[in-house]
Amino acid sequence: MAIRFAFLVVCAGAILAPLVSAESTDCTTPVLIVTDGRFTASTFAQGATYWYGIYAQGGHSYAVEFVPAADNYLNAVTVQFGPISVYGPTDTLPGCHGNSTVSVTQNSGYSPVLKNGNGTGRRVSFTAQRAGLHVISITNATTGASAYSFRAVDTTLFNPRWSAYGGYDNAWGFLNVSDMTIVGILTVNDVNGHAVASAQITILPGAERFTYTTPSEMSVPRNVAGYATFTHNGPPGSIIADAYMQNLAVGVVFVSRFDTRGMQ
Repeated sequence: MAIRFAFLVVCAGAILAPLVSAESTDCTTPVLIVTDGRFTASTFAQGATYWYGIYAQGGHSYAVEFVPAADNYLNAVTVQFGPISVYGPTDTLPGCHGNSTVSVTQNSGYSPVLKNGNGTGRRVSFTAQRAGLHVISITNATTGASAYSFRAVDTTLFNPRWSAYGGYDNAWGFLNVSDMTIVGILTVNDVNGHAVASAQITILPGAERFTYTTPSEMSVPRNVAGYATFTHNGPPGSIIADAYMQNLAVGVVFVSRFDTRGMQ
């Protein structure tokens, strides 16, 4: 009977124990975030600056988000996030202070909105110019601790197949479903991953843009095939893209899709 009672006490203690979380206040040992879009819930101490990190692939675009647990109404006690800072693999941070070489787009106030008159969430998007650890910092300016969640998303779009063999031309279409102007880079690669052409594309809110392999556009050489990528500075899910290969001489069209990594 005594053994059973002790077992019940231990179980109850485990159930009632608070969620224990560990954040990093040291830029040399950041909390690593997997860039597959998974959310992690935790608690942010008052006045603290926390450090996170993602291992980025060169040429991929990313979005990083920090969101309070309650963010939809006035007078809620939530984290008051400061701006997000992102530092590249070659940036130095003596004493966890320094300048960043990473160009970020602050898009918290664009759909899906994280920060407005009532909200305090934060989001930035950026494209990694080189592979390696990118360190991220953010501060809680509120006077109390509060629950929050964070995530990182690889927002790069991948078109797995294009071909300029046999007289075929290719077209890529990009629909901007957000309410911000999005700037992106379309890169056309051969089967070995070498870039054969690229173009910067600006897409207005709610608008659609098309880009072609023809000499008047990207001037992709004949008798080459491979895949294409599109990186951009918008929120996750803000671009819907497709592609097709066409041969007008024989009236044949092949549709080819775009996907995000893991299709988040």
